[in-house]
Amino acid sequence: MTRAVRAGMDFISALDRGSLGGLARLCATGATWWVDTGPDRRGGDPQLSPHGSGRFPLHGVMRMDDKLALMRRLGPTAFPTGCRQIPRRVVAGDDTCVIEVEGHGVHASGVEYANRYGFVFDVDPTGAVVSVREYLDTVHAQQVVGGGAPVPRSSLDHPVAGDAPDPGDPPPAVATALAMWPALARGDLDTFGGLFTGDATWWTDTGRDRRLGRPHRRGDIHANGPFHGTVTLTEKLAAMRARLAAGGYRSAAVTVTPRRWIADDTLVAVEAVGDAVLADGARYQNRYLWIVDVRADGIGEVREYCDTLHIADLMGFDAEVGRRTGEEPG
Repeated sequence: MTRAVRAGMDFISALDRGSLGGLARLCATGATWWVDTGPDRRGGDPQLSPHGSGRFPLHGVMRMDDKLALMRRLGPTAFPTGCRQIPRRVVAGDDTCVIEVEGHGVHASGVEYANRYGFVFDVDPTGAVVSVREYLDTVHAQQVVGGGAPVPRSSLDHPVAGDAPDPGDPPPAVATALAMWPALARGDLDTFGGLFTGDATWWTDTGRDRRLGRPHRRGDIHANGPFHGTVTLTEKLAAMRARLAAGGYRSAAVTVTPRRWIADDTLVAVEAVGDAVLADGARYQNRYLWIVDVRADGIGEVREYCDTLHIADLMGFDAEVGRRTGEEPG
């Protein structure tokens, strides 16, 4: 077990127990915790908003001390009986790891909270956590924990600057995982699809319908646009082709820029940013964590964590959080 995995698993265990003191002891001085911010793209950008949006639970970057103080103040009233955190899968690196987690609790409002997370942990040479980045279903988080409060919209002023880091001579699994994104940016779904196995699947979370997003349950590509749970790649490609054919984008498609990746045997975790111009001129600017399972004959599975509230806000896939008629793009 690497020091990153040990620290990450200890962190999830303390979070599961509700031990905020335990969390604090695992962290280095100056540690931070990041969560994305829904329609407020600037608030979730660590460079533009190094202190976050100030909006809980979708707060961008927060100092760990401030985050734990907020949890200490709000947690007992928000989740009187606690909120379980159950680790499911790990992508291990020495100083960075990814842990996929299922959470479950009952909010004080009586609403069931059942989120799915991709936690990314960075640790220092002593094994102390210096950074937590939490990818989760932000539609569900804002609905339950945020009380469904509206989130103001902002956009980044320009496409995300900078190229992907040079992978050098990557392991074959990394090379295969990274090959998806240039093809997608061109809208070349034949090349994109050719990287996958014949029985490949794609998972994303499901917003307000928590049942369809259960990782081991069959999803529904028609349920609510991109919030579909686990579907076959054949279904996923058909939906992507339909969106392109319908003129969903002014740009060719979504340009994805990988920022970091971790390879662990056949699993590759990729953190990335995406940029596109939609048909109505709105800017789509998401942040992703993908877990890509690369097998001998191609990619067998993709699990996609991203800011679902940003998608719903711009693309109108969820009537309760979709854009209002006549609202100007951000």
